[in-house]
Amino acid sequence: YYKHPKIGKSTPGTGDVFASVFTGAYMRGHSVFESAGIAGEFVLECIKGTIDDPSHWYGVKFEPVLGKLIQML
Repeated sequence: YYKHPKIGKSTPGTGDVFASVFTGAYMRGHSVFESAGIAGEFVLECIKGTIDDPSHWYGVKFEPVLGKLIQML
């Protein structure tokens, strides 16, 4: 199991971001468990970076946290 804090807001597109990051991590040689953890953490960071921006009501802003993704990989 992989756990992270629950955020009480739904954002569209997080499944797409998760699937993309999971696939990329797995293709780079990470295990399924590691890939899921990386993807989950990245999506969480994306949501945190978007949740307080009322002008960004669609999806998540993943671009500002791409540097963190690179570090995770």
